[in-house]
Amino acid sequence: MNQSKKEQAITLIALVITIVILIILAAVSMNMVLGDQGIFRKAQEGANSMYDAEMNTQAGFNSITDEMDKIIAGSNTQNPELRQDTPNAPEQIDGMTPIKFIEPTETEMGSVEETTWDDNSWYDYSQSKWANTKSEDGSMWVWIPRYAYKITYNNPENKSEGGTIEVRFLEGTSDNYYENKKLKTAKRQTTVDETVDTTTDFYVHPAFTNETSINFANGGWDSELTGMYVAKFEAGFPEGNNDTTSVKSSVSYTHDIGRVTAIEAGTETVSLQLARNWLDGIYGENLPKISYPVFQPLTYSMNYINPNDAYNVCRVMNESGNIYGFTDSTSDIHLMKNSEWGMVTYLSYSKYRNKWTRYSY
Repeated sequence: MNQSKKEQAITLIALVITIVILIILAAVSMNMVLGDQGIFRKAQEGANSMYDAEMNTQAGFNSITDEMDKIIAGSNTQNPELRQDTPNAPEQIDGMTPIKFIEPTETEMGSVEETTWDDNSWYDYSQSKWANTKSEDGSMWVWIPRYAYKITYNNPENKSEGGTIEVRFLEGTSDNYYENKKLKTAKRQTTVDETVDTTTDFYVHPAFTNETSINFANGGWDSELTGMYVAKFEAGFPEGNNDTTSVKSSVSYTHDIGRVTAIEAGTETVSLQLARNWLDGIYGENLPKISYPVFQPLTYSMNYINPNDAYNVCRVMNESGNIYGFTDSTSDIHLMKNSEWGMVTYLSYSKYRNKWTRYSY
């Protein structure tokens, strides 16, 4: 082999070796780029880590935001010092459906709209929007949440000059309320002979309290109440100006004689006449069963009924066959007491009053 051929052979071998080295380097490079520990894999893992970190950060931010919202809304039970003055939610009663009043406009009449128990816009006592419901017969009811009150008289020496009633809603069946986001406890009468001063401190309204230990001195109950429904309108007869069909209760009238106005009796003064009412006419000694009353607007009032009969017919409004849909298990119905009248009146003269208040008791 001459020199020229040797050089060509050496050059060819060098080229082959170079190619082999390049292939090896390429394989190493590809592995570095695409392998399990390669640059692309590391880059992808880095991107995934950044994404996870971003998601964790966002989740943490959302959690903080939720906690802040809870604090602002007064629902963070772990920080009671920051709670708001929030009324107890209305209790769900068999036969009742929540309703909202739609305000009239220049072109549309006002109306009543049914809603649901979890409707966030159903009521808002801070905006003087009370929680109203309707029973199956069309009667309307309003929820009065448990509260404490204080009275500031314009002239303490002459209380007839009026004053201001302040109200603080209480939490559950406790005597706790929140003022300027601070937890406080309202007072209550603790002995039969105690004289309470509602001008210096907030007192739990007795209509919501268990007063067995003080012999029901203020018209309280045998248990603590979170609130109470009251009829939105006075008791009236079914039919006539409403669409409710008259249904007789299990209670009968007890008096065959009643006091009748001069105009109706055609006499100069009020006189004793045979018992009567708008629905049954003059019934005298027949003593018919009393129809279930309705609590609706524009209804003929249930008159010529004595307190005993009124009490008894109220107590059977949840009996079997009633027109309201009430049941024994979820309702305890009675004739309104003085303390409960005061309960509604005080709230209606506080800052929480609204345009519908005049119908609420």
